[in-house]
Parts: sequence; structure tokens; C-alpha cells
Amino acid sequence: MGKVHTVSVPAAQEAPLVRPASYRIRALKRHLVDSLRDLREAKHPERLIQKRTAQPEGFAADVVRAGCTQCQGHCCRGGGEHAYLDDRTMARVRRDNPELDAAGVISLYVDSVADQGFEGSCVFHGAQGCTLAKLLRAELCNTYYCNGLWDFLKLRPLPGVVEIVANRGGVERRAVVKAVAMEEGAGWS
Repeated sequence: MGKVHTVSVPAAQEAPLVRPASYRIRALKRHLVDSLRDLREAKHPERLIQKRTAQPEGFAADVVRAGCTQCQGHCCRGGGEHAYLDDRTMARVRRDNPELDAAGVISLYVDSVADQGFEGSCVFHGAQGCTLAKLLRAELCNTYYCNGLWDFLKLRPLPGVVEIVANRGGVERRAVVKAVAMEEGAGWS
């Protein structure tokens, strides 16, 4: 099997899954209205659009997915009702969906709120991870990696077998990810 590389990730979720409280949905809507207003008032809104950051692909993407699955969203806990969305995210979403007015954009987000989410976490943090499509997420959410995953992504060459370990209070969750075939330079797109 070869040498196994171990990646440690946080293990965050002890919170129960609950239906989103109506005050959280109202707070999300207020935040989106404020972000859209900031975008409308910007002198050069097109300059707010962030370039998409390269994402891991192939084996590296498989390891990231496994790490995030074992962690269950430590980084999502800070998302609250704002989910790190801002005028920059709204600029990108408006550019990509020119047919939508502000109410349509807000509906995209409200309709994506997790039916059952982790209590005290981001409103989009459901049992299966983020319920918000990647193209609607804040760029921060699409590019954040915990220290363990970030260190793995910097490895060259990538190992062929990775064990993900998440530990909280003595309870461990593990996953093993094996590369099907290592490709030269595989890892980032």
C-alpha cells in the first residue's frame, strides 16, 4: 500500500440539527439587502468582482472532500446569518445572473437555507455540508482550508494514500483516500 500520509482536521459538530429559526432567515435577508445596497452604491461595481481562485482537482479534491466530511464544518460555525457574503459576492452573482433583480437574488439565497442545519452554525450548514451552490458562496468559503488540508495541498509530490483523522474529545473519525493513478502535476486547476 505504500506510506500513508496522515492529515489532521478539526472535528467540530456536536450541535444538533434544527430547523432554521425565522429570526435567522430575517437576519439573512437584511444582510443580503445591505450587501446589495452597498453594491448599488459602489462607484465601480465591476471592480468588486473577485477572480475565482483555483480549486483542487482529482486526487487532491478527493482528499479535501474527505477532510471536510470528517470535520463536519468547523469553519462554517462562524458563518451565522451572513455566511461571509458581501458586496463582492453580490457583484459576481449579479454578473452571472443578469436576469435576476434584487428580490430574485435574495430568493436564490433564502431558498438554499438548510432545512435542517447545525444549531449555532452558518444558515447554509446542513447535515450533508453546505447547501449553497459553490457559485453563490463567498469566495472565502470556496477557498478556505484548515491547516491540515492546507499543508497537504502544498505537498509535492502528493502522496498516494492519505488518512484523514478528525478528533474531538477522544472520539475519532477516520477516512482513507487512495489515488487511483497519480498524474504529473495533478492537484490544482
